[in-house]
Amino acid sequence: MPHALILAHMKNTRYIHGGCVYRESIKKMLGATDPELVVDEVFVHKQRNHYWRLCLQVCDLLTSQFSHYPAKVKHFMTGRFRAKVKSAMAERPYAFFVINGAEMLWALELLPQGALVLYISHNIEHSLYEQQVARYARVPWLGGLLRDDAEKFKRFEIDHIKRIRKIITIAAADQKVLSGYCPEARIVTILPSFDYAHHERRPNPCNGPLRLGFLGNLEWWPNRRSLQWFLKEVWPQVSDNKLELHLYGQGSIALTDIAKRVHGHGFVRDLTQVWEGVDLMIQPITCGAGINIKVAESLYNRMPIVATPLAIRGIQLADDPAIKIIADADGWIAYLNGPLPVSQAGLMARQENADLFDMATNVKALKDLLAGIDGYKPIPGRGEATCQG
Repeated sequence: MPHALILAHMKNTRYIHGGCVYRESIKKMLGATDPELVVDEVFVHKQRNHYWRLCLQVCDLLTSQFSHYPAKVKHFMTGRFRAKVKSAMAERPYAFFVINGAEMLWALELLPQGALVLYISHNIEHSLYEQQVARYARVPWLGGLLRDDAEKFKRFEIDHIKRIRKIITIAAADQKVLSGYCPEARIVTILPSFDYAHHERRPNPCNGPLRLGFLGNLEWWPNRRSLQWFLKEVWPQVSDNKLELHLYGQGSIALTDIAKRVHGHGFVRDLTQVWEGVDLMIQPITCGAGINIKVAESLYNRMPIVATPLAIRGIQLADDPAIKIIADADGWIAYLNGPLPVSQAGLMARQENADLFDMATNVKALKDLLAGIDGYKPIPGRGEATCQG
């Protein structure tokens, strides 16, 4: 019975974010490629409180000046994790290893020489980091420190990716970038994928304010900045009493403002509450990279959606009246103040767009990638991966 070992940075215990959803989908697909494959996982740590994690990140940034490794990598380089990996490898042989995310590429040094490695790229992480630190560019001392660390992280990510020959990317644009760094690697794009039954949406007649819905973890800075942009530049200009805004995700309760028609619901485990609680999804993403997981899941459940071009980056969608793409604040204001959102809310995304995120559709790409790994031959059939650790 073959085993694979996933090396991941964080075990989700408080709530589930997009990165976890993508990792879990790949893990399920690994099980679908071979009914005999057992997938173990080793995590650096469990989810931490946002403010405690921020304190640790500040410490990592300060000490990274004296380290070969950038702060985002040092944060996950722990002796305890090294011991867990060593113990797992002593317990059984592994057919191959899966490294989840750029911050974990340092774990290559823990693996046996010549080990078969599959890398899951969630984003071009150094590009995302550069976006994140750019706003501090003019801050004395801090701006320079962050810029230097971002450059160190870029070198780290590129140097380590060049050592890998099997890579999964979340977006075709990312595949193109990584192909430039490591032309010898086999790289496939696998969209966020789901295997549960689609929500059977029944659009509600609009007898009151139209309910807009935003779904996203607001501890993740691209989501937070994007929503701040919407609340500052768009929402105050939308006609009173015509629309309500319902926010779902970690950190959203704090943004509740009944007077401004904003309702924060916090983190919800059952997304049916979202699909049934709103009429029209919005994703006004203005920064970030990769693919927005919640856009993918909204479309998988055939929800109508209004989004910025960045929110659907890397998704080849068929023309669909249930999907409206608007680039700037003036366009959002004009659209939301007009009659079209009500009619759009009565639509469902086309089935062919929902099927882009169906696990059964996407598992073949992973199976082909694994079949190309010397020493491991997945066999036909479907099965469920077993998670341990």
